[in-house]
Amino acid sequence: MPTSRENIEKWSWKYWLLRHYQDFLFRLYFKTETVGLEKLPKNTTLIFAPNHQNALMDALGTLVMFNNWQPVFLARADIFKKPAVNRILTFLKIMPVYRIRDGYENLSLNDEIFKKTMDVLHNKNGLVILPEGSHAGFKRLRQLKKGIARIAFQAEDAANGELNIHIVPVGLEYSNYVRFHSKFLIRVGEPFEIKKYLDLYHQNKALAYNALIEELEQGIKKEIINIEDETNYTSYLTLTDLFSERFIKQRKLPKTQNQKFLIDKKIVDSLDGLKQSDNQAFASIMQHAEEYNGLLQQNGICSKAAPLSGEKLLWLPIQGLILLLTLPLFLYGGINNLIPIVVPYKLSLKFKDVQFHSSVRHVVALVLLPLVYIIQTTIFGLITKDGWLTLAYLGSLPLGAAIVYHWRYQFYRFYRMIRVARFMRKKPEKCRRVNELFTDLFEKTKTLIAE
Repeated sequence: MPTSRENIEKWSWKYWLLRHYQDFLFRLYFKTETVGLEKLPKNTTLIFAPNHQNALMDALGTLVMFNNWQPVFLARADIFKKPAVNRILTFLKIMPVYRIRDGYENLSLNDEIFKKTMDVLHNKNGLVILPEGSHAGFKRLRQLKKGIARIAFQAEDAANGELNIHIVPVGLEYSNYVRFHSKFLIRVGEPFEIKKYLDLYHQNKALAYNALIEELEQGIKKEIINIEDETNYTSYLTLTDLFSERFIKQRKLPKTQNQKFLIDKKIVDSLDGLKQSDNQAFASIMQHAEEYNGLLQQNGICSKAAPLSGEKLLWLPIQGLILLLTLPLFLYGGINNLIPIVVPYKLSLKFKDVQFHSSVRHVVALVLLPLVYIIQTTIFGLITKDGWLTLAYLGSLPLGAAIVYHWRYQFYRFYRMIRVARFMRKKPEKCRRVNELFTDLFEKTKTLIAE
């Protein structure tokens, strides 16, 4: 892999092959949905600005917006320190941006980066900048760095306004940052041109930077769940988790990720409004949400199980029998996919920052899957000396991995319902309290978003 960034803006067939393979695995890891692409103007220079919550997965998630584009990303320079990582990131079309904390003597290296940024923008293949500068695993937009404004204005000014650069706010929303097969929503916001700020930029750069950043901040906030109340953050999440999917099912609304997002956002905005208009009512909801979440957590009850009902337990014997009968399939898939499943998981645990876990698992699996499948299939073929049987074995490997995932998922559902049954039998009063709180919170939230 080249370390030179000389042709980073050029189309690469090697990159094309890798990115389609990575897109396929990314969509397996995260069930991905994209909305808002119709907002993008044609024949313009675009700088995409997503929020940053989940390390490398944010960049890879942005990549799957289009089938064939090869955008260039800007990232903080400290992740490029190791030569091997530097080569990989350069091949992935990611360039470093140096900050004062990276050493004052390194700031001059940004001159070269800016020149390549100009090449990227002139080439119109898309530039992606994560304006928060670093990731954080919570649903809140943090203060944006001014680097994106400097780059955009310098490039547009150097081109005498002919690039027609548009900044595109992008919202990235995860149902879970780490869990395999979680949901991932990409929301493309309303692009805005920066030429309208050029006169201000020539008069006062600082004011122009602030104006652009403010518009971008408002644009991104429209496309994400933005919970600014740090004190009641968990209670906000409890209410969205309790309400939205059940409301969608009740009203027979489209079961899309974007539909859930719209309801979640309405809940957050309504709670923010209630806090201002009726703080006592807001405090009551927060208190009940905290109590409800606490009861579930203390007793190991999954939020999806509520409201707790004996009717949901009637199918437990049949579910247990199905799991027992399909156990051999699980064992076959698990044994033959042991390395690509266990190794990425174990390596991810070496990172204290949980936001790196999905990135490590995804990248390691990208490398291990084809290698392990080729080696195992070769060994199988040498042993059996049967071409058709070997081909069947190769086909069974990804099928086995899918069976492992679904069996494991159903097993944990079964186990969680066993815990619910035990909870209902041993602690009926707390069970009733959980259901009372659920009903109260659901009805109050329904009333709140209807106002």
